Amino acid sequence: MNNLKTIIAIWHSGEKGKTETVREIAQNLMRFYPTFKSIYPNPAKVHPKYDFRLVIEINGKIIGIESQGDPKTNLERRLEELVNKYNCDIIYCTTRTRGETVKAVENVAVTFGYDQIWASTYQTTGNHSFSNDLKAKHIIDLTQKLGLI
Repeated sequence: MNNLKTIIAIWHSGEKGKTETVREIAQNLMRFYPTFKSIYPNPAKVHPKYDFRLVIEINGKIIGIESQGDPKTNLERRLEELVNKYNCDIIYCTTRTRGETVKAVENVAVTFGYDQIWASTYQTTGNHSFSNDLKAKHIIDLTQKLGLI
């Protein structure tokens, strides 16, 4: 079992499916682990259209999901809150490919001792919904195989 705390950042340029992918991660985690414990919001809710935050517990691990990763949205402060207020073991978040959102993840990871995993969405001109769901399942599979959940 891996005890290292980890931030998994889904990064890409604007309008490339980052929020949709973390939305699918959240929904799939709740579907795959139906005995999850809701921490925030309670009851657990993933907004179908807008940015959201979700904190749940699965197998004794606190998992935070932050979908708002655009510049000028105080991502670093929101990640610090997931660390300090909720003591998350795993954080899934979205970022752009450079600039303040990337620095936010790097700063929080270094400051609080989190491992970093960077993944992008699939870039496709086709079925975005299918691609985002598949990417979410791949990221969850990676999380599981690394022994994080």
